[in-house]
Amino acid sequence: MELTAIRIQESPLAKGRRRLIGTVAYDDQGRPPEEYWFDVPERQAASLSVSGNPWAVALLPLAITLGQPLRLALPVDGLLLENLQELQQIWACWYPHLRPVPLEADAAESTPRTEKGRTAAFFSGGVDSWFTVLSHSAPRAEAKTGTIDELLCVWGFDVAIDSPDVFREMRASLQEAATDLGMELVDVATNLRATRWRQANWALLSHGAGLASIALTLGDRYARVLVGSSGDYNDLTPWGSHVLTDPLFSTRQTTIIYDGAAFNRVRKTELVATSDIAMRSLRVCWKSRGYQNCCACEKCYRTMLALELFGALDRCSTFPQHALDLTAVPRIYFNPHVCRSEYDPLVAWAQERGRPDIAAAIGRAAQRSERLAIWLKLLEKLKHKPLVWRLAAFLEREVLARRFT
Repeated sequence: MELTAIRIQESPLAKGRRRLIGTVAYDDQGRPPEEYWFDVPERQAASLSVSGNPWAVALLPLAITLGQPLRLALPVDGLLLENLQELQQIWACWYPHLRPVPLEADAAESTPRTEKGRTAAFFSGGVDSWFTVLSHSAPRAEAKTGTIDELLCVWGFDVAIDSPDVFREMRASLQEAATDLGMELVDVATNLRATRWRQANWALLSHGAGLASIALTLGDRYARVLVGSSGDYNDLTPWGSHVLTDPLFSTRQTTIIYDGAAFNRVRKTELVATSDIAMRSLRVCWKSRGYQNCCACEKCYRTMLALELFGALDRCSTFPQHALDLTAVPRIYFNPHVCRSEYDPLVAWAQERGRPDIAAAIGRAAQRSERLAIWLKLLEKLKHKPLVWRLAAFLEREVLARRFT
C-alpha cells in the first residue's frame, strides 16, 4: 500500500476548519484508492504536518494486517522510522500471524526540539484521561512533563464520524470541563475508522497508533503528548495502546508518553472521585448510543462500584441515583484473562473499606465468568465446524443472553 499524495483544504464539516487529506492506494488488484483525512480547527491549521510522520503511524497497523509493504511519498522522521521497525517486531511477537512489512520512506533531516514546547493530553472524559489531566494539574504536576496546555478530543474513534449529534454532545461536555480546568480543548476529526483501516484490530493493534497519528498530524505543535494508560505495570497483556508500543510513535520533535501506568484503574478512580468537575462529566460507556453512561454494561458497573467504594457515586451526576444494583453484579461477565485485573483491586478495596457485600458480589461474578468462559471457548471452536456451527452460534447467544457485559 502507498500514500501517493496529500493536500490541505477547507473542511466540509463546518466553517473555520481545515482538512489534511491523504490518498492511499492498495496493492490488491482491483481495490480502488481511498482518501484518509484529519480535520482540525482553523486556529490549529498552521500546525498541520506536511511530513510522512502521521501517515506512517496511522497506516502501519493496516499494512502489517494486510501483509503489504508501506510506501510513503513523504519523508519520515529518522527516529520514528527506527522506532516503527522495532514496533513491528513487538507486534509479530504478540500476534504470530503478523509478519513485519517493509516501510519505504526517505528519512527526514531533523534536530531535537530545544525549547520547552507545549504539552497536550488526549481527553475522552473517561477514568484514564481524567486521571492524566488531574495528576498533571497544579499542585500535583510533579512529573517531568509538567502541566498540560491543551486537551485533545477525537471525533471518529469512540464516537463514529457519522454521528455528529453525539459528538456535539460529547464536545459540549468536554468543553465545559476544559473551561473549568482553564485549558484549551482541541477537537480533531478523522475518518480512519470509516476506511479500510478498520480491518486492523482496534482493541489489540491499532488504537494507540490512531491516537499517535492525531498527535503527529499537528506536526511540531507539541513537544509531549500524553496518552492515558489502558493498563498498569502489573498487567502487561498485549493491547493496542501499551507501555511498550506507544512511546515508539515518538519523533525527535514530539514525545508520545504512556501516562499513569503506575496506577491501576481503581487507584485512578480514587483521584478522579475527588474532582467535582470530573463528577459532572465522567463518561466511561462505549455501548450507549448517545454520549451517556448506560448504567447497565460491565464497564459502567465496574466504574460505579469503584465510585461507591470511594463515597463519590452520589456526587457523580453522569450516573443516575440508584443506578447501582448490587444484586445484578453476580451476572456481570468479564473475560478472566482480560478483566480480572480490574476486579481483584476492587475486591481488595471493598474488604479494606468494610464492604463485604461488594466483595462477595464480585466474587460470585468471577466464579460465574470462569464457568461461562469455558463454554464460550468451546462454542467459539464449534462455530467453525461444519454441520454444528448453527447450533453453536445459537447456544452462544443463549449463554450470553443470561448475563450482561
